[in-house]
Amino acid sequence: MNNKHNIYLVAFYGMKPRPGVNTSKKGWMEDKNNLQYDERLEITKGRKKSSALANVVLDLSTKTVVKNTFNDDSDFKSFFKYYFGGYHHYITTVMKQLDPEYLTSILDELDAEMKAAEASEKPAE
Repeated sequence: MNNKHNIYLVAFYGMKPRPGVNTSKKGWMEDKNNLQYDERLEITKGRKKSSALANVVLDLSTKTVVKNTFNDDSDFKSFFKYYFGGYHHYITTVMKQLDPEYLTSILDELDAEMKAAEASEKPAE
């Protein structure tokens, strides 16, 4: 369903060799350590024709994964947390208007995860 009033997060990825990788060596692309990805994000109202080329499309209005050709095992919340980490300013602006309760619940979860990680890093006394 393509609701022209829904808000979408659209992610595009381009793959390229990491600096210093010998691309003339047969099979260089088979080692994931030889690759890096360029990420480009768009937040749009309605789905644009260009989203057909996207690797990930999230419907922020319905909180669903519309398209995922990048990571087979990620659900909406996992993707949302990942993108929030790098693009929190843009996502916060949109989600404050779209669903402030969901944004608050994600922020609470991220805060709890940070505190748990910090507690596990403290040396035992």
